Amino acid sequence: MSNYPTATYANLKSRFQALAGLESLQTTDAGFLRDLVNRRARLAHERYPWPQFTVIGEQVAVVTSDANRLRIYGTSNKLASNANVVFRIHKSDPSTTRYPEEYTYYTELDSGGFPSIKIVDPTVLNSVNIYVTYRKDLRSEINSGSATTGYYGDESGDNSAVPNFFLEYLVQGAYADFLRGDGQTSKAAQEEQNAEAILTLEIDMVREQGRQFRNDILQYRPPSQFARHNVQAGGSPISPGVANVQ
Repeated sequence: MSNYPTATYANLKSRFQALAGLESLQTTDAGFLRDLVNRRARLAHERYPWPQFTVIGEQVAVVTSDANRLRIYGTSNKLASNANVVFRIHKSDPSTTRYPEEYTYYTELDSGGFPSIKIVDPTVLNSVNIYVTYRKDLRSEINSGSATTGYYGDESGDNSAVPNFFLEYLVQGAYADFLRGDGQTSKAAQEEQNAEAILTLEIDMVREQGRQFRNDILQYRPPSQFARHNVQAGGSPISPGVANVQ
C-alpha cells in the first residue's frame, strides 16, 4: 500500500472530463483514457528519482553463494521491493556516512532471465553488507495492495489510488494525447507544453524540499570536487601534497 497522499481515479477522470468539455465518457473513450493515464504515469515515474518511489541505502547481506550477483526483480528478489533501476551500491550506509565509497556494478539478466546486478570486485564477497539505492518498479508498486493489473484505473483489478503528486500531470498529459488522437495537433502541442510545465514544477518542488537529492547518494561527484574539499571519495583526507584545485 502507498505511504503517500493519493487521489482517486474517479477524481482524475472527472478532472479530465472537465478539461475536455465532456459530460460523460463512452466505454471506448474510458478505456482510451485509462491507457493514456498509465502511459503518462510510466513517463513521470521514469523522469525523476521521486522520494516516494526511491529507496535509499537498503542493506543487503551478500554471501559466497551469491557470487557477487543479486537478483533485483521477480522471484527470489534480494531487495525488499522490485527495482526499476539501481542508482548506487555503497559500501556503508549513505544516509549516515559522508561521501561513502561505492561498488562498481552492472545490470544483467541472470540464469533465470531476471534482472540482476553484478558487483565488480576481485574477490567474492562473503558476509558483507552492501547498501543499495534504487527506484521501485512502478507496476509492482501499483499491485502492492489488492490490484492485479498493474494499472491505475477503475476496472476490475485496477488500483484506484493515483499518486497525488502525479495527478495534474496525468490529467493534462492525457488531455494532450486525447487532442492528438483527435487530430487537433496544434492544440495538442500547446497542452503538451502545459503538461511538461506541470511535471517540471513538481520536480522542482521536490528538489527544493530538503535538497535530499543533491548529495552523494544519487549524484556523481568528480575527483576534482573531492580535491577541493581535501577528502577522497571514501571520506578520508587527502595528503597536503596531493590536494589541489582543478
